Amino acid sequence: MHMTEITEGAPKSEWRDGWPLVLTAALGCAFAASHAVTMGTFVGPLTAEFGWSRGEVTAGVSIGALGSIFLVPALGRIVDKIGARKIGLMGPPAYAAGLLLISFCGPSIYGWYAAWIIMAILSLCISPLVWTMAVASRFEKSRGLALAFVLAGMSVGAAVFPLAAATLIENFGWRAAYRVNALAAVVIVLPLALAFLRDARDLRATKAEQILDTEVDVPGLSLKEAFKTRAFWQIVAMLALVAGVYNAIYQHFQPMMTDAGMTAMQAAAIAGIIGPVSFAARLLTGYLLDRVSPPFVAAVAFAIPILSCLLLIGFDGNPVVAGIAIACCALASGAEIDMIAYLGARYFGMKNYGAIYGVIFAGHTVGWALLPPLTGAVFDRTGSYDTALIAMAILLGAAVVLAATLGKPKALHPDR
Repeated sequence: MHMTEITEGAPKSEWRDGWPLVLTAALGCAFAASHAVTMGTFVGPLTAEFGWSRGEVTAGVSIGALGSIFLVPALGRIVDKIGARKIGLMGPPAYAAGLLLISFCGPSIYGWYAAWIIMAILSLCISPLVWTMAVASRFEKSRGLALAFVLAGMSVGAAVFPLAAATLIENFGWRAAYRVNALAAVVIVLPLALAFLRDARDLRATKAEQILDTEVDVPGLSLKEAFKTRAFWQIVAMLALVAGVYNAIYQHFQPMMTDAGMTAMQAAAIAGIIGPVSFAARLLTGYLLDRVSPPFVAAVAFAIPILSCLLLIGFDGNPVVAGIAIACCALASGAEIDMIAYLGARYFGMKNYGAIYGVIFAGHTVGWALLPPLTGAVFDRTGSYDTALIAMAILLGAAVVLAATLGKPKALHPDR
């Protein structure tokens, strides 16, 4: 199967035709991450009600994510074959069903784990893979910035959802918070997806008069060819490391704050800094990726959060230090998912974007899923996060080296 990329050459024409899709995809990505960015908000209520440890609570989302990693590449192949729209329309209701299932958990920790495994499977259809594939297929000259706007939706969600969840938990309980999130996903995302979620394939089918009558062979590598490149495995490794560190810090950030004497609402408010900072970082990253060497952009973005780890070692409750630490971490969150979408398209082309994205995302998920429960286990054993934070700083250093030595992408397009 070959899919035609619809681009008119000029960035202005791409934005004129594609901005409703970008907005829809941004909201889809915001909700796709809502269960993860609010996990820290639920740790306290769940440990208080059921007596589960922090490691056990955060292991739920990690176990679910690990259980689904083999499905993501398969989903990518399906998206390559049938397009983003058919999969994306199933996303909001499936995601809502997963959130509702989680809201009925307890008191068994095994029921919590089982619900998160099911949730991980149901959430695949609303994953960034679907939204970024649609946008990447319709943007060429401004692909980096367009993808940055899409994934900036996750940054907005990171600012809004924790505070909303904390407010709902305080007034109605943690179960109600999950149920409201489920309802919002269907009411907000699904109508927009019905109206605007169309990738290049859909436009070719519905507006054939606006494009060439013949189908163009989209440049790019096969999944097997991508496997044979050094760049592919460096991208997988560096993103897995960064995702693991970022998710571990974020999931445990609010418990770190409350351990140091802050209230849950104060901790959620400081954690909300990650939203606007990562939003700005994503837009800046997207702008730079269209103009500056991608390895350089990645290396700088992944080096700054090392400061987060160092600042949080021996944390004493200073809100200014906490704000700086989470802001530095936000710079990584403003780049890591963006890098999957951009580097996947830039280094390997759009021909098999979904399958290649799926494998890179699976590696990303391994790091994302493993580090938070390991960090919780370190805390449960030592009573401190310091050892874990030192290890995280070392892992980020390794990611910086991998990024800096990535090399230039091959010219998959005739004009590059």
